Amino acid sequence: MTGKQTPDRKGVRLYPPPSKDFDPFAATKKDLMRHGLPLRPDPQTQPGMAALWERQADRYRNFEHLEARPDTTTADKKAVTAPALGPDPIESCGYQLFSSLAPFTALFVTWTVPDLRFVPGPFDPIDHFHTFVGLGFLDVHVEMTVDSAQNVTSQIWAQGVGLINLPVRPGDVISGALCLDTNPPGTAHYFLTNETTLQTINFTVATGFPPAVTINAGVTRSGDPNVPPFEHPLARFGVVYFDEISAYTTSGSRSLTAGDAITMVDQNGRILARPVRLNDFAFKTVYAAT
Repeated sequence: MTGKQTPDRKGVRLYPPPSKDFDPFAATKKDLMRHGLPLRPDPQTQPGMAALWERQADRYRNFEHLEARPDTTTADKKAVTAPALGPDPIESCGYQLFSSLAPFTALFVTWTVPDLRFVPGPFDPIDHFHTFVGLGFLDVHVEMTVDSAQNVTSQIWAQGVGLINLPVRPGDVISGALCLDTNPPGTAHYFLTNETTLQTINFTVATGFPPAVTINAGVTRSGDPNVPPFEHPLARFGVVYFDEISAYTTSGSRSLTAGDAITMVDQNGRILARPVRLNDFAFKTVYAAT
């Protein structure tokens, strides 16, 4: 596969963005590989993935393709969720699905980026809030903060890669595709899109991760790691929608919302945020603290 490795992060591979007139339907296998784009699945053996490829290719063919310039110095910081255990209800709200029969290979999700309102806490001077999407040990999230003056910041981070130069702000709609090879070295393929600004970005990384047996998505509160998680305030976020969710294992598709619903609670069991299933392909997380 073509592409170049980052000088300070051996496993991360970046690709030149395709030109404005790039046609994925006319592109050869070599053309797609040069830009780090997914190869077209065989419609006979993978009809579901082939149909999804065609929809995605048609949808994003006229978007601006950004050259990836990740801050790889932030690649190895602790992920918001603990993949081995799943999202903690003290910190997170959303859905998780476990597959014991076949590993997950791909997860596609579209979600909204909320505006935030500051909620004071006993220790943290600012509120830390994240939206997350996870495939096994892979993790992508929009990191957000809000202070007492209602100033909001937002940026995208990817596990094993770091902070990403895809612009994001409250009110935007983000789409993510996470793919993980089941064979060593566990190569991860990230495809991220800001649907609002019409921009896309992609890259790969040799993670060394084992095959994924879980997928998840939702929202999380965080803060100073020296402070107990239940002391971190949850910023008022209203509603975050997760839609167009497609998940695939080596034996077929699965529905994330058929998995476990995770309701965020405080240390006394009071509900702070709850997930609401909308259908097989969508759910929303709703702020519920009073």
